[in-house]
Amino acid sequence: MPTKNRPGTGDLAGHCGVSDGADAAILTRADMAKKFRPNPVYIEALQICTGPTSGRLLNTYEYMHVEEAYRAGLAAYAEAGVKNPRKEISMAEVHDCFSITEAITMEDLQFSHRGRVKEDIDAGFFELMGPLPVQPDGGLKCFGHPIGASGIRMLYEPYLQFQGRAGKRQTKDPKLALAHNMGGEPYSPVVSVCLVGL
Repeated sequence: MPTKNRPGTGDLAGHCGVSDGADAAILTRADMAKKFRPNPVYIEALQICTGPTSGRLLNTYEYMHVEEAYRAGLAAYAEAGVKNPRKEISMAEVHDCFSITEAITMEDLQFSHRGRVKEDIDAGFFELMGPLPVQPDGGLKCFGHPIGASGIRMLYEPYLQFQGRAGKRQTKDPKLALAHNMGGEPYSPVVSVCLVGL
């Protein structure tokens, strides 16, 4: 229900349910990873980008892209040596708080050319057996979007995929996965892009 200091917070009409959650990841240096398990997953790149929050103040901002996602993607690709994300990424988990956010993100991350994501969706490009599966686990909405846990949970799916333990949603021969997370609003977010691989 709405509270005195936060009016409207109880009105969830049109929104996915937001829940509490926690998670953890065990990290170690790459040269030590095989001491802990024979088939570790490695972080190939991790980039974070935030903007000046000026988007909503500009009458030119069109809400059809998130500049910080685009720039975080570029930086992560440069760090990992990725030249063509559409062809080199095996699978992705993206921040899909709303359906349109997922579609915009796939263009921001260069999985689809600008204005062409609908064509790729219709062609099955992002489906489980498509060339670039996105959200093989169903995405954050199907998990209740536990705000504090969403980012690491999104990295857990590539981990399962690389271990061959994703069951019915197992992708074919994954080599490099991307996890994209976003906090804030489209015109003033903080975005992270993490690439993980074998």
